[in-house]
Amino acid sequence: MVAVPERRRVNHEATPMNRATISAQLEDFFRREFPNPGVELTASTDLLQNWLVDSLGIVNTTLFLESRFGVDVTRADIRAENFQSIDRLTDFVAGKLDP
Repeated sequence: MVAVPERRRVNHEATPMNRATISAQLEDFFRREFPNPGVELTASTDLLQNWLVDSLGIVNTTLFLESRFGVDVTRADIRAENFQSIDRLTDFVAGKLDP
């Protein structure tokens, strides 16, 4: 039997997350984890077409969203439109944090 690590939950009352904070943390994550010096990364950059985020990148991004923001990402949430850009991911996370 494999032990599954417990997800770290973020206390959102102690750590308010506004859209600018979410977006900045996502941008930092993509610059660090998926460096792509040939393409400018903006909030609207197409991550799937221009930033070369592939299926493994989606898994890594999902794990980052769950650990950093404390959101549950379901199978139904893993759709291209949610992972298209930092703007879309920011909307997704903000929606999960403020249902």
